Amino acid sequence: MTAKIDQAWEILKGEGLQALGRELQRFFQRRIMAAMAWSRGAFQIQVESRVARFEIRSYGEALNWIRTYQTEEICLRYLIGRLRSADVFWDIGAYHGLYAILAAQFCRKVIAFEPYSQNARRIIMNTRLNGCQDRVRVLRIALSDREGPGFFDLRGGERAFMMGHVASQSDFPLRVQTAPGDALVLRGVPPPDVVKIDVEGHECSVLNGMRQILGKHVRQLICEVHASALARHNQLGCVERILREAGFEVTRLYERRTEYFVWAEKRPG
Repeated sequence: MTAKIDQAWEILKGEGLQALGRELQRFFQRRIMAAMAWSRGAFQIQVESRVARFEIRSYGEALNWIRTYQTEEICLRYLIGRLRSADVFWDIGAYHGLYAILAAQFCRKVIAFEPYSQNARRIIMNTRLNGCQDRVRVLRIALSDREGPGFFDLRGGERAFMMGHVASQSDFPLRVQTAPGDALVLRGVPPPDVVKIDVEGHECSVLNGMRQILGKHVRQLICEVHASALARHNQLGCVERILREAGFEVTRLYERRTEYFVWAEKRPG
């Protein structure tokens, strides 16, 4: 609560009462929307002419869905607007399938990577809710730069279902299977034309494990860069560097707190 008061005070000092009023309006609007979604048991969004619905099991889950959609709507619409009907889309760190299920309505095939089994089951349920189970394949694999067993760290309390990430070690580990994207393509997984990455600080390992895919197949990519996590491992700037080495033009699309989104597009020729 103290943090929220401090944030409100900073807004008041910097922008005045009008900005504070807008922030309070959004605060209450989210909670009203969350209560309605919880009562219906589903959260519904529309992008262009397509509607997608997602199962809701609690008020807290509904609130997190609304926050995620509102903060990432620019990125989501930017990506969806660039998908082609013949594309294969990889959703790396799919959570409950927001990007995957919307993308399935605009392209021919989606591969959703979600190593946490509870989340993977929710994606499958949401594909059935939207009638797109034939176009979305869920793989319970954590993409990385190596193959074999790994830890999936779920520290984060009630937010753990959103904040899980691959780690070298963990006090509260789940065992998951890790694999490089390049190795999966050699084993028959369709290579992607477009990629979304949201892996809570494991971005560089994911990109290093799919360098051949980046060079040969990927046309466009969006990645959430968790700057604070990368800084702890002296990896700041690695996402942009890897993408530029693979022939992409990279732009910063959107920023929020300690994270930002980059959009990468393969350079002509």
